[in-house]
Amino acid sequence: MQIAILGCGNVGATLGARWAALGHTVVFGSRNPAAEKVLEVLERTGPRCSAKDVKDAIQGAEVILLAQPWSAAEATLRSLGDLDGRPLIDCINPLKHDLSGLDLQGAESAAEQIAVWAPTAKVVKAFNTASVKVMNNPQFGDQKATMFFCGDDAEAKIKVAQLIGELGFDPVDAGPLASARYLEPLAMLYIHLAFRQGWGSNCAFRMIKR
Repeated sequence: MQIAILGCGNVGATLGARWAALGHTVVFGSRNPAAEKVLEVLERTGPRCSAKDVKDAIQGAEVILLAQPWSAAEATLRSLGDLDGRPLIDCINPLKHDLSGLDLQGAESAAEQIAVWAPTAKVVKAFNTASVKVMNNPQFGDQKATMFFCGDDAEAKIKVAQLIGELGFDPVDAGPLASARYLEPLAMLYIHLAFRQGWGSNCAFRMIKR
Protein backbone atom coordinates (compact mmCIF):
# COMPACT_ATOMS: atom_id res chain seq x y z
CA MET A 1 0.00 0.00 0.00
CA GLN A 2 1.22 3.52 -0.70
CA ILE A 3 0.81 5.78 2.33
CA ALA A 4 1.31 9.55 2.36
CA ILE A 5 2.31 10.99 5.72
CA LEU A 6 1.89 14.73 6.03
CA GLY A 7 4.37 15.71 8.71
CA CYS A 8 7.83 14.49 9.68
CA GLY A 9 7.56 14.79 13.45
CA ASN A 10 7.88 11.95 15.94
CA VAL A 11 4.47 10.42 15.27
CA GLY A 12 4.70 10.57 11.49
CA ALA A 13 8.28 9.30 11.43
CA THR A 14 7.52 6.45 13.83
CA LEU A 15 4.44 5.22 12.00
CA GLY A 16 6.13 5.69 8.63
CA ALA A 17 9.15 3.64 9.67
CA ARG A 18 7.01 0.82 11.01
CA TRP A 19 4.72 0.66 7.97
CA ALA A 20 7.73 0.74 5.65
CA ALA A 21 9.29 -2.15 7.57
CA LEU A 22 6.07 -4.07 6.94
CA GLY A 23 6.42 -3.57 3.20
CA HIS A 24 4.33 -0.46 2.56
CA THR A 25 5.61 2.45 0.48
CA VAL A 26 5.69 5.69 2.48
CA VAL A 27 5.95 9.22 1.09
CA PHE A 28 6.42 12.01 3.61
CA GLY A 29 4.91 15.36 2.73
CA SER A 30 6.88 18.42 3.80
CA ARG A 31 7.02 22.10 2.89
CA ASN A 32 10.76 21.59 2.43
CA PRO A 33 11.55 17.97 1.48
CA ALA A 34 15.29 18.72 1.38
CA ALA A 35 15.40 20.10 4.94
CA GLU A 36 17.95 18.54 7.28
CA LYS A 37 15.22 17.26 9.61
CA VAL A 38 13.44 15.53 6.74
CA LEU A 39 16.67 13.94 5.50
CA GLU A 40 17.36 12.66 9.02
CA VAL A 41 13.89 11.07 9.08
CA LEU A 42 14.54 9.37 5.73
CA GLU A 43 17.86 8.05 6.98
CA ARG A 44 16.08 6.47 9.95
CA THR A 45 13.07 5.13 8.10
CA GLY A 46 14.80 3.27 5.28
CA PRO A 47 14.66 2.83 1.52
CA ARG A 48 10.90 2.35 1.22
CA CYS A 49 10.42 5.96 2.35
CA SER A 50 10.81 9.18 0.38
CA ALA A 51 9.87 12.84 0.82
CA LYS A 52 8.12 15.27 -1.49
CA ASP A 53 6.26 18.53 -1.38
CA VAL A 54 2.98 18.11 0.49
CA LYS A 55 0.78 18.19 -2.59
CA ASP A 56 3.04 15.84 -4.55
CA ALA A 57 3.24 13.40 -1.63
CA ILE A 58 -0.44 12.49 -1.86
CA GLN A 59 -0.28 11.61 -5.57
CA GLY A 60 -1.02 7.89 -5.85
CA ALA A 61 -1.48 7.46 -2.10
CA GLU A 62 -4.15 4.99 -1.03
CA VAL A 63 -4.21 6.35 2.52
CA ILE A 64 -3.16 9.74 3.89
CA LEU A 65 -2.03 10.31 7.49
CA LEU A 66 -2.32 13.86 8.81
CA ALA A 67 0.41 14.13 11.45
CA GLN A 68 0.91 17.87 11.77
CA PRO A 69 0.32 20.36 14.57
CA TRP A 70 -3.31 21.40 14.91
CA SER A 71 -2.36 24.97 14.04
CA ALA A 72 -1.13 23.87 10.59
CA ALA A 73 -3.95 21.49 9.69
CA GLU A 74 -6.39 23.87 8.01
CA ALA A 75 -3.85 25.48 5.67
CA THR A 76 -2.43 22.10 4.71
CA LEU A 77 -5.78 20.50 3.97
CA ARG A 78 -7.10 23.44 1.99
CA SER A 79 -3.97 23.31 -0.18
CA LEU A 80 -4.50 19.69 -1.19
CA GLY A 81 -7.55 20.02 -3.39
CA ASP A 82 -9.78 17.03 -4.16
CA LEU A 83 -8.82 13.97 -2.11
CA ASP A 84 -11.17 11.79 -4.16
CA GLY A 85 -12.74 9.81 -1.33
CA ARG A 86 -9.45 8.49 0.05
CA PRO A 87 -9.08 7.63 3.75
CA LEU A 88 -7.53 10.49 5.70
CA ILE A 89 -6.28 9.39 9.11
CA ASP A 90 -6.40 12.20 11.66
CA CYS A 91 -4.05 11.56 14.59
CA ILE A 92 -4.06 15.15 15.86
CA ASN A 93 -4.77 16.15 19.43
CA PRO A 94 -5.72 19.85 19.39
CA LEU A 95 -3.76 20.69 22.53
CA LYS A 96 -3.28 24.03 24.20
CA HIS A 97 0.34 25.13 24.32
CA ASP A 98 0.63 24.34 28.05
CA LEU A 99 -1.10 20.93 27.65
CA SER A 100 -3.84 22.08 30.04
CA GLY A 101 -6.68 21.09 27.73
CA LEU A 102 -8.04 21.02 24.20
CA ASP A 103 -8.08 24.11 22.00
CA LEU A 104 -11.01 23.48 19.67
CA GLN A 105 -12.09 27.08 19.10
CA GLY A 106 -15.77 26.17 19.00
CA ALA A 107 -15.50 22.91 17.03
CA GLU A 108 -17.01 19.75 18.49
CA SER A 109 -13.79 17.84 17.77
CA ALA A 110 -10.67 18.28 15.67
CA ALA A 111 -11.65 15.30 13.52
CA GLU A 112 -15.05 16.77 12.64
CA GLN A 113 -13.43 20.10 11.79
CA ILE A 114 -10.89 18.32 9.62
CA ALA A 115 -13.77 16.66 7.76
CA VAL A 116 -15.08 20.16 6.99
CA TRP A 117 -11.67 21.29 5.71
CA ALA A 118 -11.26 18.10 3.64
CA PRO A 119 -14.81 17.41 2.44
CA THR A 120 -13.79 14.94 -0.29
CA ALA A 121 -11.80 12.71 2.09
CA LYS A 122 -13.06 9.90 4.29
CA VAL A 123 -11.76 11.02 7.68
CA VAL A 124 -10.90 8.40 10.30
CA LYS A 125 -9.66 9.37 13.76
CA ALA A 126 -6.85 7.11 15.02
CA PHE A 127 -3.42 7.07 16.68
CA ASN A 128 -4.22 9.95 19.04
CA THR A 129 -4.43 7.93 22.28
CA ALA A 130 -0.97 6.36 22.43
CA SER A 131 2.59 7.63 22.80
CA VAL A 132 5.38 7.22 20.30
CA LYS A 133 6.95 4.57 22.55
CA VAL A 134 3.76 2.54 22.38
CA MET A 135 3.49 3.04 18.62
CA ASN A 136 6.96 1.53 18.36
CA ASN A 137 5.93 -1.47 20.45
CA PRO A 138 2.27 -1.95 21.43
CA GLN A 139 2.87 -5.37 23.03
CA PHE A 140 2.68 -5.49 26.85
CA GLY A 141 3.49 -9.03 27.90
CA ASP A 142 0.75 -11.18 26.40
CA GLN A 143 -1.55 -8.20 25.83
CA LYS A 144 -1.80 -5.72 22.98
CA ALA A 145 -2.44 -2.03 23.54
CA THR A 146 -5.82 -0.83 22.32
CA MET A 147 -5.99 1.62 19.46
CA PHE A 148 -9.35 3.33 19.15
CA PHE A 149 -10.54 4.60 15.79
CA CYS A 150 -13.74 6.18 14.52
CA GLY A 151 -15.19 7.40 11.25
CA ASP A 152 -18.31 7.56 9.12
CA ASP A 153 -17.19 5.44 6.16
CA ALA A 154 -17.13 1.64 6.64
CA GLU A 155 -14.62 0.90 3.86
CA ALA A 156 -12.19 3.55 5.08
CA LYS A 157 -12.41 2.15 8.61
CA ILE A 158 -11.65 -1.37 7.39
CA LYS A 159 -8.48 -0.12 5.69
CA VAL A 160 -7.40 1.87 8.75
CA ALA A 161 -8.13 -1.06 11.08
CA GLN A 162 -5.86 -3.20 8.90
CA LEU A 163 -3.02 -0.70 9.23
CA ILE A 164 -3.58 -0.50 12.99
CA GLY A 165 -3.57 -4.27 13.38
CA GLU A 166 -0.41 -4.69 11.30
CA LEU A 167 1.44 -2.53 13.83
CA GLY A 168 0.46 -4.92 16.63
CA PHE A 169 -2.34 -2.91 18.21
CA ASP A 170 -5.79 -4.26 19.04
CA PRO A 171 -8.06 -2.07 16.85
CA VAL A 172 -11.29 -1.00 18.56
CA ASP A 173 -13.99 0.66 16.47
CA ALA A 174 -15.40 3.52 18.53
CA GLY A 175 -18.20 4.28 16.06
CA PRO A 176 -18.92 7.35 13.92
CA LEU A 177 -16.58 10.30 13.49
CA ALA A 178 -18.49 12.17 16.19
CA SER A 179 -16.90 9.74 18.68
CA ALA A 180 -13.75 11.80 18.28
CA ARG A 181 -15.45 14.02 20.86
CA TYR A 182 -14.62 11.22 23.33
CA LEU A 183 -11.26 10.10 21.92
CA GLU A 184 -9.64 13.53 21.99
CA PRO A 185 -10.42 14.10 25.70
CA LEU A 186 -9.22 10.51 26.30
CA ALA A 187 -5.86 11.65 24.98
CA MET A 188 -5.88 14.35 27.66
CA LEU A 189 -6.34 11.64 30.28
CA TYR A 190 -3.35 9.81 28.83
CA ILE A 191 -1.24 12.96 28.97
CA HIS A 192 -2.36 13.60 32.55
CA LEU A 193 -1.46 10.08 33.68
CA ALA A 194 1.78 9.88 31.73
CA PHE A 195 3.25 13.27 32.56
CA ARG A 196 1.47 14.66 35.61
CA GLN A 197 0.83 11.46 37.52
CA GLY A 198 4.26 10.05 36.76
CA TRP A 199 3.34 6.93 34.76
CA GLY A 200 5.66 7.87 31.91
CA SER A 201 4.91 7.38 28.23
CA ASN A 202 5.46 3.62 28.18
CA CYS A 203 1.87 2.92 29.19
CA ALA A 204 -1.27 2.32 27.15
CA PHE A 205 -5.02 1.90 27.26
CA ARG A 206 -6.45 -1.62 27.04
CA MET A 207 -10.13 -2.50 26.58
CA ILE A 208 -11.26 -5.85 27.94
CA LYS A 209 -14.68 -7.50 27.89
CA ARG A 210 -16.47 -10.71 28.76
